[in-house]
Amino acid sequence: MPNTDNEEFRTIYRPPYSVDASASAKMLNKYYDARKDGEIVDVVTLTEPYNVIGHHAFDFCHIKELTLPDTVIRLCRFAFADCKTLKKVTLGKGIKKCGEDLIFRSGVQEIVWTKPIGEDVDEALLSLLYGLIREESTIFYNTNEVRLNRGRIFLQTGEAQKTFLLTYNGRSVRLPKYINNYINMFVIQDMVHAALASDTKEISQSLSYRLILGTMQDFQNKVSVALELYILEGSPDAKKYLQNNAAKIAEAFAEGEDDIALSKFVSLGLMDAEALLHTLPIAQEKGLPTSIAYLLEEMRKYSLRLPDALEI
Repeated sequence: MPNTDNEEFRTIYRPPYSVDASASAKMLNKYYDARKDGEIVDVVTLTEPYNVIGHHAFDFCHIKELTLPDTVIRLCRFAFADCKTLKKVTLGKGIKKCGEDLIFRSGVQEIVWTKPIGEDVDEALLSLLYGLIREESTIFYNTNEVRLNRGRIFLQTGEAQKTFLLTYNGRSVRLPKYINNYINMFVIQDMVHAALASDTKEISQSLSYRLILGTMQDFQNKVSVALELYILEGSPDAKKYLQNNAAKIAEAFAEGEDDIALSKFVSLGLMDAEALLHTLPIAQEKGLPTSIAYLLEEMRKYSLRLPDALEI
């Protein structure tokens, strides 16, 4: 592995983090507002033979997809952080070491990595997982207050907030962006190996559910990731979790007066008769017309009679 301290080792930095900002700025400017004939370029392939993607190298870039060359062997901390428009990153085969918080506060939905099988794969994969998955303490959470903010955003936009897709050598597994404790990383690594080695999508879905829900202790995160696993991956395990907690989830959306999130959750068809009857008066009290319409439609499927005291 080359010495990254060598002056000849080519590193991309985001000014003002670069010691030699001028050369880096000249190269990177075309990616921060990449334009062709006056239009922003959505897909960028980095062709310069850089070896290291430095700290904050691509934060706030105006691109949607980024492909790195095989010459890159190291990703420094916050390499793609705060890049809200970035959805997909394709890594080169040379990646060996990664810093933490690579996609912190970014819009990244998928990481694609094709790396030849060899002795250093396990070490490189673990380093990549540590770089992509952030430890998030729940010590400051109010366990009596259920907000489900990330779940709301996902239902409103359709873009994953708590998970991302790792595609490795053509096989994919959905992973959490956050876990409660890094001790769980070894569990995740083992399950990632199993999921990526599985021949069927069902096994991969089951392992995705186990590695995500099994490494989270709080209801807020579990609901958010379960929504993503069910809607994006069709996970039967996530579906069961959502069904078992449907009344509590719907109540949280209703109490938050989020008509869009609640109506989309109801439209999933996961609520039983008891959950529907529990949620309807709350939705009426909060004045959520779209949600009320969906709730009534679901109630008709159960041939439910509305309470006499309920005015619609």
